[in-house]
Amino acid sequence: MYLKYLISAAILVAAASPALSQDQYVRPLRPGEDGAARIQSSISMTFPVKDDDDDAAQQQVALRSFYKVAAGSCAMVVETVADTCEIAGMSTNLNARDRNIGGYGGSQLTVSGQITMKVKFKASLSKTVP
Repeated sequence: MYLKYLISAAILVAAASPALSQDQYVRPLRPGEDGAARIQSSISMTFPVKDDDDDAAQQQVALRSFYKVAAGSCAMVVETVADTCEIAGMSTNLNARDRNIGGYGGSQLTVSGQITMKVKFKASLSKTVP
């Protein structure tokens, strides 16, 4: 009987030995995997075009307004859901349209784009409510 237990123990040790001798591979973090997440936000803004003003100046005003909103987006994220925030990427598109149909509507500039923000969420958001 003692021999039976000894053989069983030897088989268990032999079976476990390869698992115990294996090297563990822990994949290193990729860039951006430092506990941070990414938030994307889309913004679209429309501005009336004034016929008497310079077109380039009106486009600059529209883009400047978009960038101000984009800069304020990180502040709003930190105020509400995150401890840290930084703008990681941004794309913009500026379109001019003549919506003057039958003398109504007028021309417009539309600025649209995406903002990508790298954030670390507040720890309190991950706690569950009982």
